[in-house]
Amino acid sequence: MPSAPDDHPTIGAVVAPEVHCATLNVRRRVPHAPGHADAWERRRDAVVALVASEQPTVLAVQEALPAQTADLTARLCSRWEPVVVGRGARGGGEAVGLFLDRERLDVVERRTWALSRTPSRPGSRSWATAFPRHAVGAVVADRTTGREFTAIATHLDVASSWARLRGAQLLGRIVRERGLPAVVMADWNCPAGSAPWRALADAGVVDSWGRASRQVGEAYGTYPHYREPRVGGRRIDGVLVTEDAVVDRVAVNVRRPGGVWPSDHAAVHAVVRWAS
Repeated sequence: MPSAPDDHPTIGAVVAPEVHCATLNVRRRVPHAPGHADAWERRRDAVVALVASEQPTVLAVQEALPAQTADLTARLCSRWEPVVVGRGARGGGEAVGLFLDRERLDVVERRTWALSRTPSRPGSRSWATAFPRHAVGAVVADRTTGREFTAIATHLDVASSWARLRGAQLLGRIVRERGLPAVVMADWNCPAGSAPWRALADAGVVDSWGRASRQVGEAYGTYPHYREPRVGGRRIDGVLVTEDAVVDRVAVNVRRPGGVWPSDHAAVHAVVRWAS
């Protein structure tokens, strides 16, 4: 069972220079009866309540269909600026992206990369993926500290281990080439410590979990699929950071606002800061 009341944030608001990073696969909308645990109409308010109470500085989302992106943008955009793009050649379809705290961050640059041999070609596919995979990024400036960093959201392939590895290697190159502190947040579709995570670590983009000074709550698996979360389960979602990051605390969030699971995945949080 969750270790805290559902109306109490797992991490909550932070104070500069801390940056609260969170990632959540919101689970694509699938037709269901309204009361079904997986129905978006049932889960939508729980997602919004979770974000509003946790107050991340940077939120990454995956698997958002256009109607879900519209719902989240309408409900969150007064506080969080959306940088969300679909995986299609024209930016439509299932999306990944970022919601960025307008009170702390200015967006300096927005970028999208296909996770393929031709990353500058939207909608392109490589490495035996059934459909396009992509990453959405923003260079942001922290108004409080003056620090610039890159935030990237992505979702690695579910079927092809080769695509997951090559996609991770590409992300590592992107971070290196930009030369800024970075946070890379994803549904990795593979557990922490597996080859894609190691490839990113080799590129200097490391799992925040093992670097944290403090773990909040239990080490739950991140794919409870509307069931009771399991301590010691696989972390297939995660927040990765460049090695210059100091990680204060991390958590897997198994809150159910109003008794409703926001998604089949659990949100993952990391509170980080970068040295001047």
